[in-house]
Amino acid sequence: MPRVAVRAIVIENNHLLLCRYEDSYGVWHTTPGGGVEENETIEEAFRREMQEELGYQLPFGDIILVREILSDRYESQRLPSGFHQIEIYVQSYWPKTHPPKTDWAKALTTSTPLCPDKHQIGLTWHPLNELHNIEFYPKTLKAHFQQQQWEKIYQGSAQ
Repeated sequence: MPRVAVRAIVIENNHLLLCRYEDSYGVWHTTPGGGVEENETIEEAFRREMQEELGYQLPFGDIILVREILSDRYESQRLPSGFHQIEIYVQSYWPKTHPPKTDWAKALTTSTPLCPDKHQIGLTWHPLNELHNIEFYPKTLKAHFQQQQWEKIYQGSAQ
């Protein structure tokens, strides 16, 4: 049975909000989010994950894209054999009621998440035009994030 996860796409001033991770293979990045727990809606999971990883509630917007991860189809050593996850990406934004983005972005680069995931070492705003310079997942959708365009919602099995 696949695991379901929900992730936020937060783009401000051509920067994408990312969680930063480090494991034995190096540093890598993905958008904030995580697994939907039993008896939890996607929206409830989104709100919980944002609170845990960012310390703030972010608005739950439209579903922008859905991708599947099937580890046995990739050459990734970061994923366990047989891992299958369906990820739902939701558009959001940084609320105006929170600290100014300039001050927050500076603090964010050195902050520690409230309830970090395994291997999570921080958060960062990353320039969209520099996504190709970092290990970012989903790799095959970098151009979509950079252009902020998704031709279709379901992206299939995208690494």
